Amino acid sequence: MNTENLKQYECEEATPQAESMIESFRSIGYSLQTAIADIIDNSIAAKANNVWIDFNWEGENTTLIITDDGYGMEEVDLINAMRPGSKNPLNNRNPDDLGRFGLGLKTASFSQCRILTVATKYSGKELIYRTWNLDYVGEIGKWKLLRYLDNESHIKRLKENNSGTSIVWQDMDRLVKGNTKESEKNLEVFLDQIKYMEKHLQMVFHIFLQTRKLNIWINDNKLTPWDPYMQGNKSTKFIAEYKLRDDVNVKSYVLPYHSEMSKEAFDNASWIKGWNAHQGFYVYRNNRMIISGEWLGMYKQEEHSKLARIMVNVPNTVQLDSEWQLDIKKSTVQIPRDIRIELKRIADDTRKEAVQIYRQIGKARKEKPSKEDIPVWVQHKWNGKRCYQINHEHPIIKNFIDTYCDNKSKLSRFFRLLEETLPLAMIIINESEKQENQNAPFEGKSISDLITLIIELYQTLIGNGFTQDDAIDEILRTEPFNYYPELTENLKGTN
Repeated sequence: MNTENLKQYECEEATPQAESMIESFRSIGYSLQTAIADIIDNSIAAKANNVWIDFNWEGENTTLIITDDGYGMEEVDLINAMRPGSKNPLNNRNPDDLGRFGLGLKTASFSQCRILTVATKYSGKELIYRTWNLDYVGEIGKWKLLRYLDNESHIKRLKENNSGTSIVWQDMDRLVKGNTKESEKNLEVFLDQIKYMEKHLQMVFHIFLQTRKLNIWINDNKLTPWDPYMQGNKSTKFIAEYKLRDDVNVKSYVLPYHSEMSKEAFDNASWIKGWNAHQGFYVYRNNRMIISGEWLGMYKQEEHSKLARIMVNVPNTVQLDSEWQLDIKKSTVQIPRDIRIELKRIADDTRKEAVQIYRQIGKARKEKPSKEDIPVWVQHKWNGKRCYQINHEHPIIKNFIDTYCDNKSKLSRFFRLLEETLPLAMIIINESEKQENQNAPFEGKSISDLITLIIELYQTLIGNGFTQDDAIDEILRTEPFNYYPELTENLKGTN
């Protein structure tokens, strides 16, 4: 847009009110873990090999410090880095630069604390520092940086390094306000937050940690990477690699069925949200995870597709950042329509493979092939024509009839109504036209009712004299439980 003709008009400055703007920055929506991750992005851009996160529990006076051994900053760079909006998001960036808006350091820090100090040391130069104190800014109503450091001990790691930067958070009112050092409950809540942050960082930066481009330490404990794709497990199946436009790299995997791994590996694979919730797409921006395990609105999270995980890695170009609508927190993106169509096709193929593996292994776990499965519906002929009946010998149905039905003839008439009105023609037409849309029983639905049915059947069988192993074998060949063999693993000992 040509703005030359606007110069003829009168104008005046409308400088943002300092206190209001900073308080707005605090409400962007960071959590502790996303805020720390945003700080580490800057360390990666500064070519750091190590990031140390240190905290000392002091109740509401607890201080948290993030130090790296990157190349540090000179004074002019430090002042610019402390300025909100220090970089134009439309400018091209170095491929290793994970930032975009020039806001991350400030918005992430302000979301967690009211006093932010940045100390830095450029190789061969003197250590320097600057501080934002939000109460001071509010009092004077101006964007005034302080050349102030509260405690030299906060930067002891930085002093030991040849170069690097320390981010010091004090007055962390969002996390520890009102906490007392002596309160075990306050400490427990705080440590839970630290533990969740640790898991988040192990996931978000797992590629950097795996390739040893970065080490992250929390109070001297070195983090290990969490690989969503279990590439180290020989039973993980790599499906395919795709290159979409603009160098968008996609890799699809199907994880091993949990009987193919140790309990420790199974628990580790479930990570923060559990097996079902971690299925789907993992979207990265230049190897840094943005989205962790979701189907981007394409499907529901389903039991039979829980083994499917797909990596989508996008470069950090200005064009793609704009087109994918990366947010300030780097926690959400909007997939362009043409890319979304391709991802849907890839997801369809990966999910089919995951469902096939899930069902094949589930069937293989039934150890008594001499006995036939017990279906809910059975086929028979009437006047030479094929029809279907509800199987009265199905354990659930038989138990229901024996236990709850006082009028068995009335129940038989009800079953007869269902059997005679089964829409066979419609089912045959629909399934022949769209076989890929056929669901397994309970697929895509809550399995809480299914679990209740399994427990009730197990208890009934035990009550009827079955041994625990025989009861489980009976369940494993009973429809629809034969589709969910893993749900029988914790039945022994169920009262």
